[in-house]
Amino acid sequence: MKASLVSAVPALLASAVEAHVLPTVQHGNNNSTPKESHILARVDSDPTDFSWVKRFAAVGDSFTAGIGSGAPLASFLTQAVGNNDWYCARYDTSYPEIMYKELGKTVEDFQYVACSGDRTGDIYTQIQGLEGDLDLVVMTAGGNDLCLASMIKSCVFLPFSGEDACTSVIDIAQNNLDSILKDNLMQLMEALDDKMKDDGIVIFNGYAQFFNTENEDCATEQDWTLLALGSDPLTLTIERRKTFNNLVVQINDLIQGVVNDTAANSKYNWHIGFSNWGLWPSDGVTGQMCDPASTGVYPDTAQPNLQFFKPDTSIKSDAELKKRDVGGPAAKREAFDEVMRQNAETELYNSRLYNSANPQAEALHMLDSRAPTAPGCPGDSANDTTSLSLGLPNFIGKLFHPNELGHYTIASWALQTIIDIRAEVLDVTAPTCATNLDQFTCYQKTGSTAYTNEDQLNEKYESFCKGVTKPAGIAGWKAGYRKTYLSGTPDEFVLSVYGSAYSSGENEYDEDECINSMSRIINSCDGNDPDNPMDWKFGGEYTRGNWVYRVSPQRDTRPWPVMKAASGSCKGWYKGFFSSYTITGSGFSDYDWGQKTLLKEAKSCVGGGITHWKFTYSENAVDDGYEWKATFRTPIGVRRRCFKNNKVVTEINGFTDGCGGND
Repeated sequence: MKASLVSAVPALLASAVEAHVLPTVQHGNNNSTPKESHILARVDSDPTDFSWVKRFAAVGDSFTAGIGSGAPLASFLTQAVGNNDWYCARYDTSYPEIMYKELGKTVEDFQYVACSGDRTGDIYTQIQGLEGDLDLVVMTAGGNDLCLASMIKSCVFLPFSGEDACTSVIDIAQNNLDSILKDNLMQLMEALDDKMKDDGIVIFNGYAQFFNTENEDCATEQDWTLLALGSDPLTLTIERRKTFNNLVVQINDLIQGVVNDTAANSKYNWHIGFSNWGLWPSDGVTGQMCDPASTGVYPDTAQPNLQFFKPDTSIKSDAELKKRDVGGPAAKREAFDEVMRQNAETELYNSRLYNSANPQAEALHMLDSRAPTAPGCPGDSANDTTSLSLGLPNFIGKLFHPNELGHYTIASWALQTIIDIRAEVLDVTAPTCATNLDQFTCYQKTGSTAYTNEDQLNEKYESFCKGVTKPAGIAGWKAGYRKTYLSGTPDEFVLSVYGSAYSSGENEYDEDECINSMSRIINSCDGNDPDNPMDWKFGGEYTRGNWVYRVSPQRDTRPWPVMKAASGSCKGWYKGFFSSYTITGSGFSDYDWGQKTLLKEAKSCVGGGITHWKFTYSENAVDDGYEWKATFRTPIGVRRRCFKNNKVVTEINGFTDGCGGND
């Protein structure tokens, strides 16, 4: 897993990263796996080898659940009984899902239990429910204990209750920071101790400062209110934004202190690191809200690297929909229609919010309760525990959360932090980011055992490059364009192109560069090898500036060491009115289910009359002794002229050493 993981970490980490990794203290004391990821041979001295991660878990709040980032993992109508992906608003481009895809099929168990709206008490319960012996845990926690939902409601989206209401909830947040949060987080560490494997790693991701504070445009030129409630709202002044940012700085400092204390605790046999990804939005790119480059719209072509979801805050000619005093129910419903239209979402139409007779009161009530059960937050009550993912549509719930680019940043920072901690575990020097933007890797040299057919690769790569289209979504090219070929066969492979770690996600795709890069991977790797006379291709990866090109064979259950010649077996038995044949093979007919090769040539030699055709590929050629098996019936008396003399299989570059039987 080394090559693809390293490319996920931004190049500027070398100068900007403060992934806080603590000195190692030595003590005595469900989703489908993406087949595109590459398993590398485990190297005990290589911290970028992630094959040690067998059991992986993600716990925490909506930052870990990834609300709004990509597509939901389930819907209300389709999720299975006992599955709470929809309820918790877990999304497929959350940072745990990104990391899981990168870690690949070395991960045998992934427990994704993070839930939007959960506070430390809920997260404690998440951890208690985990199956233990964990190699790696990633988490974000603590923000909801500061009444974040109430702050956003009172100070930003529905700031109509005056300065005192905003200040009051900020005071509660400050009090919780000073009095209860550290103990709450330390209890999470205690709970994790029962679940971690010795020398396992926990990554505690911090939060990022939401706002740029260079000018007052957010207060004077933009409108952040979601609804018009008939009075002048508070605005997002520089002072107010600095207050929000200061709370983030404080919670990150507190989390780092918890990480310090945990690492120094002699009873813990695992390792922990703090990942301070918030440096990237503020110092690495123009990634904060209220940046001077912003036009207020979302997405914003003037600010392509924004790391958070935000509403459209630009003031348009029809801004009176939100600005004017809307007193009657019809006018209020009109304002909701406008919000729904601008977000291009269907969630709101089906929600309790839209169908309420009093949308304003419903919005206030639901925003109050969207982060349940924390002590002292306005709106909390014993009977009101509506989660962020319930009632309130996710296109509103996702605001002030990382967008797809933000989750790629969190994943990259977390992976780098893991590498640094792993280097200390192995007592080696952690790698630094390469300054050369181009890197060429042949997967055979990394220990990969998956290989495929050279002819099929050369036949497909040009049409792939000509058909590449930019992925939808704010992540753009960083999400990658990929296509699977010869699915379900031993020769199955994936061709893909991604924006590299150096890419903004908006770079212009170059078809000719793609063709040139794919050709180099296919035809420069694996050649002139006496141990590989059939020239099987193991694929590779080519990073060229802003782009990464990959050729990824998928089957690592083929014969090993690599086949040096085609082989097979054949039996043909006389059955009276017909003959029955069984042929097995390895190294030929590996891509077409026999249709264009074995069946075609058998029909040509026999003269038609092939019936009861069945062709299957082996799931494990090493155990079965062959890659495929074909059974069929023929007219009697064809063995000698078609199969015993190897005529049919020779035509398709195969060999069965004759054909036994009595036909």
